Amino acid sequence: MSAVVPVLVVGPPDLVTTSVVSALQANGLAAERREVNGSGSGFPRPSRGGGVVVVNLDFPESVGLVAEAVTSGWPTLVVGRQTDRERTAAAVAAGAAAYVPGSCPLEVLVHTVLQVSAGRAVMMTKERLAWLELHRVARAEVDTRRRRLDLLTDREFEVLRRLERGQKAADIAVDAVLAMSTVRTHIRSILVKLEVNSQQHAIAIYRETRRHGE
Repeated sequence: MSAVVPVLVVGPPDLVTTSVVSALQANGLAAERREVNGSGSGFPRPSRGGGVVVVNLDFPESVGLVAEAVTSGWPTLVVGRQTDRERTAAAVAAGAAAYVPGSCPLEVLVHTVLQVSAGRAVMMTKERLAWLELHRVARAEVDTRRRRLDLLTDREFEVLRRLERGQKAADIAVDAVLAMSTVRTHIRSILVKLEVNSQQHAIAIYRETRRHGE
C-alpha cells in the first residue's frame, strides 16, 4: 500500500521540507515538494487511491494552504515547531488531521503519514479540543488587539510604524515634519489606546497583530 501513496509536501526548500521528502521517498511513498507562492498552490483533487498533504508550518502562508488542501479533499498533516503553538492550533482549526513536531524522528512522521492515508484517526479528540481551545483564545486576543489598533488615528498609526522600524521620537519629528511635542503627544495617545505602559509593548502588539494577519 505504501508504495502507491502520493504525498505532496508543501513548504520552503529548507532542511525540514527536504528531509521530509527524502524520508518519505526512502520508505516507498511517492513524495514530491510543492512550490510555495503567495497565490496558493492550486491543489488538484486527490486520486481515488488517496494521498496526503504534509505542510511545513515554518512560513507565513502555511495555515492558509492547510485550509486550501483540506477544502480540495486532501487529508492533511502538519509539521511545526513545538514553540509555535498558536500556528499549530490555527492549522488544526483549519482542518489538519494530525500534527507532528519537527523535532520528532522521521520514522514517526512516515508512520503518521501512512496512518492518515489509511483514514485512521491519529489525533485524539481530547488533543484536538485542546488545540481548538488554544486557537479560540489566541483569536480572541488578536481581535482585542486589532480593535485597540483601530482606535489609532492615521497619524498615530504612522508614528507607531516608525517606532516599530526603530526610529526615535526626534527622528520621527524630523521625517514627518512635526514638532517634538506633537510626536510625544501621539506616543502618549498610542499607549493609552493600546492600554500599555511602554513603547516596546505597543510595538509588540503591532508586530503580533501583523503576524497573525499574515
